[in-house]
Amino acid sequence: MERVDSLPLTIVAALTFFAATVGINLVANFIPPAYDLANLFPSKISFKMGGLITAVIAFFVGALWISVISQIGVPGFVNALGAIVAPFYGIIVVDYYLIKRQHLNMQELFSSAPGSAYYYVNGWNTRALIAFGVAAMFSLSTVLVPALASLGGYGWLIGAGLGGVFYYGLMKRFKAAPVMPEQKAG
Repeated sequence: MERVDSLPLTIVAALTFFAATVGINLVANFIPPAYDLANLFPSKISFKMGGLITAVIAFFVGALWISVISQIGVPGFVNALGAIVAPFYGIIVVDYYLIKRQHLNMQELFSSAPGSAYYYVNGWNTRALIAFGVAAMFSLSTVLVPALASLGGYGWLIGAGLGGVFYYGLMKRFKAAPVMPEQKAG
């Protein structure tokens, strides 16, 4: 567009790029987290409230971008974010394939009733939260601790592996896996 000598055409192109950027960011970065937050506590958080929470978080991330995140650098930020999120992946994979052996009770999967198969302790799987916390600390330390800088690029793999291993150990040791009807018959 810099080669075009027409001011009206340049303005139209700039507005088009602006509209495309805003539209894509709304669809990709705003609406999904707003719905996720609304689905996390549907009785307390509406889509509108989820959108407001998302906007506040985005504001603080944007405010921190120049002062903190740009000092770390994009690769460091992405490695740190991956190291934090990776244990979730390990926990989910181990839970589905090793703990529940690919059997899910679809009726109770979306139930929040006490005593349902996935209710655990007051609606929270505390063993998964412990596994996540410990694994996330280890994997995040590969990014933040200078002595472990050589492992920095492996934070995601370390986090996913440790999350899965810790979760498997906690679930097997305390026999906390819900028994599915399909497993009783087999």
